[in-house]
Amino acid sequence: MQKDILKNFKSVKNNILKICKRINRNPEEINIVAVSKTQPIEKIKILVEAGHYCFGENRLEEIKEKWKNFNEKNINIHFIGALQSKKVKDIIDKVNVIETLDTESSLKKIANLKLNNNKFNPKLFIQINLGSEMQKRGIPINETENFLKACREKYKLKIDGGMCIPPNNSSPEKYFQVLRDVCMLNNIKEVSMGMSNDYDKAIELGSTNIRIGTIIFGKRN
Repeated sequence: MQKDILKNFKSVKNNILKICKRINRNPEEINIVAVSKTQPIEKIKILVEAGHYCFGENRLEEIKEKWKNFNEKNINIHFIGALQSKKVKDIIDKVNVIETLDTESSLKKIANLKLNNNKFNPKLFIQINLGSEMQKRGIPINETENFLKACREKYKLKIDGGMCIPPNNSSPEKYFQVLRDVCMLNNIKEVSMGMSNDYDKAIELGSTNIRIGTIIFGKRN
């Protein structure tokens, strides 16, 4: 298991180098968020011991249980699950990045927490529903400008990144292009797009955070 995971991870890193060389990008700009949701601690420890510290989780309960045993100060947890406003207070204390900000109720909770906590430090990404899919979370693309205005002017929150999950049965390139353009237009520095099956295209189109699980850890139980 250890050899497989390290081999898989090295393969992804090498592929990133090749893509960046081809398109003249600095590979240091690409952050791998190793999606560790539902993966056992034994698999995660293999990457941590190899020096990789950035992971993606989608459930508060799993974060509390799984990561309490890790003492490494460099661990960087991205929350990539549906953000429920009632759980914002607990999530804020346990993650470094929230990638799925998409409701004003969560904005309000986060703003209040920041006001009362000098140590508030998670980065905030907004999730945009570029495919207008009813079953997916995210801000409708035509409401993005107003949502960002509320973030910055009404709640005084800095938005560090944008995130999307393209529709399953569609070519992702056009959605990646839209997210990239939205981020550039609104002075948002980080772009979270690209998963195991399309991260190469995402890098080509400007992604700075790729969320990869299956091709590193193998299929989930």
